[in-house]
Amino acid sequence: MKERHESPRDARFADRIESFGDIVIGFSLAQLALSFVFPPHLTIFTLSPMLTAFGWTFAMTAWLWLLYRRIGDDYFVGGRLMTALYMLGLAGIVLLIFGVQLVMHYSLPGNGTVGDVGVAIIFYFVVLALTLGTIGAQFAIGGRLRKASIEPEYARRGTFTTYRLIAMAVAVLIAIAFLPGRGLAATMVLLPAMLGGAVIGRLLGLFALRRSAPG
Repeated sequence: MKERHESPRDARFADRIESFGDIVIGFSLAQLALSFVFPPHLTIFTLSPMLTAFGWTFAMTAWLWLLYRRIGDDYFVGGRLMTALYMLGLAGIVLLIFGVQLVMHYSLPGNGTVGDVGVAIIFYFVVLALTLGTIGAQFAIGGRLRKASIEPEYARRGTFTTYRLIAMAVAVLIAIAFLPGRGLAATMVLLPAMLGGAVIGRLLGLFALRRSAPG
């Protein structure tokens, strides 16, 4: 059986990098709460977008944190490539918070044009796609490096997660083609794109598992 970490030092490094990830994500959520501005007049029309943005971003960040917990618990193996991808994914989560701030700022009356909002939304979509792809790559690499020691069920789940995240990333990038000129309403295509990508990714994962099965 292949050990997950080659030495106690590697094990300590994995624990410390996981703790660092928790800190980064926690501070990102705190920054999200502190970033909201007070509109000139408080109405349901000015409050609803801010609450929606907060709810979406909190749910998204919590989901990404859960994925990172799975990587830390079962798939992370110390090495330059894996560590670089781990850090890039964390940077993506921070930039997602910044992207929400951009969208919320330029969508307020007097702060920007429809074009400004469009650029902010495209920035968010691109960062989200790259973040999903980076996390998916960590599942793929970790699953391959730990193939000799990981339990079959975790290997199966890792395969599904890899294909799902990569397909979601591609779907989000494709959705950018529907964004120009639509302003804040363009965000409505994000959830369907992610759900569609998740379904396609699961089907691809099933196909990959069937092809790799003995016999």
